[in-house]
Amino acid sequence: MKRAALAVMVAACSQNGTLSVSLVTAPGSTVLDDVQTLQLTLTSPLTTQVATREGSGFSIVLQVDTTDGAGELIVEGLDGSGNLVAAGQSPPFPVDALDATFAIFMAAPNTMAASPAALDPPLDEMAVGSLSFGALFAGGRDASLAPSAAVTIYDGFDHTVTQGTPLPDARAGVAMGIASGVYAYMFGGTDASGSAQANDWLFDTSESSTGIFSDFGAKPGFERANQSLLQVDADDFLLTGTPAAELSDLTGIPAARGDVTSLPASGAVTTGSDGNIEAIFVDGSGVTRYQDAIDKVDTLAAPGVARDGATVIALPSGLVGVFCGGSDAAVIDAVTGDVTPIANVPSDDRVSGCAVAANSSFVVIAGGTLGSGGVATTAEIYDASTFTLIATTPLVVPRTDATALALPNDQILVAGGDDQNGAPIATIELFTPLPTIPQP
Repeated sequence: MKRAALAVMVAACSQNGTLSVSLVTAPGSTVLDDVQTLQLTLTSPLTTQVATREGSGFSIVLQVDTTDGAGELIVEGLDGSGNLVAAGQSPPFPVDALDATFAIFMAAPNTMAASPAALDPPLDEMAVGSLSFGALFAGGRDASLAPSAAVTIYDGFDHTVTQGTPLPDARAGVAMGIASGVYAYMFGGTDASGSAQANDWLFDTSESSTGIFSDFGAKPGFERANQSLLQVDADDFLLTGTPAAELSDLTGIPAARGDVTSLPASGAVTTGSDGNIEAIFVDGSGVTRYQDAIDKVDTLAAPGVARDGATVIALPSGLVGVFCGGSDAAVIDAVTGDVTPIANVPSDDRVSGCAVAANSSFVVIAGGTLGSGGVATTAEIYDASTFTLIATTPLVVPRTDATALALPNDQILVAGGDDQNGAPIATIELFTPLPTIPQP
């Protein structure tokens, strides 16, 4: 893993702040070796500085005035011919007189590469959630098939992991929902005996570097594993499985819904064109919709969409995408119920286990189990609006049943799952998109 030091000075009247920034790469990567020129852009206030290689590295000092908003640092690495060969971007940060240190992950644009951090131990059946500053992994099953109590916090500002406070009990297949970017609600999972449980926990990542658990106790009658917990308003989550339930994040008490018996585990929440929260759930029995404005669950007539093995995600357009499961993709307008089929996405027969996520511009479909029984070895990158194939890139470790999520810097992280031999995977992979430079 190579590093190059940068410094960004932020001036505010008589006060100054310095952001100490390093560039990091995948272990063993040589992507920075051919870089002769670095172009550093701060998005707000829009400022660009260029540096040429000095010996074995680069040094940039960028002095700017403070703003009331947030900015991002975009780094582009050019070779001797002026070709873009490496890129990276920071998460948004306040452009004021602060002192901070973070790292920008550099890789060839539109490729997958191994993160500098890895899971230790490697686990599958993890609960995974998006934090305002990175990602959270909880529980799972290790190589011996035993459930784990491990909690790992991935920091998107420096691409390191911290071992968090362990789960109160070892669990695999816990449902996780994130509120306000820092609070993780966790429910159920299987214990060491293989029995589904109904424990209800809150993990607060804001209280300490390792997080603090609150235990709401077990909720008999709601035992389940490998389900989802989706936030549908400020105070409530939908808990998939049987019985379908609503979980208040203020009381930790689940209540069975009266309008639906069960909800499929594969679902996604979006803000629809009407400005309200909607959720779509898909399995082989059909397509289910939840509308928060009227607190109602109904079934959509969505020909060709129902399937087992699908991965359902929210798209940046406010629509919902349904991918894999052995069929073409489909896009659903959760407000109107209209369905648009997307042929040949993915380009091969991925029947289950796809890790799918979208950032502001792209959809990444990583790995999965093929109809032939093998494990897909690639990630396919699509334009999130047109679903044009942008790139097909090899995975560092081919995997199925992994999870993908967008980091705050627009990278997409892929973690967990099993390799071609059925073993859990330690390597965390990052998709690094081609950056978009703001126009003045």
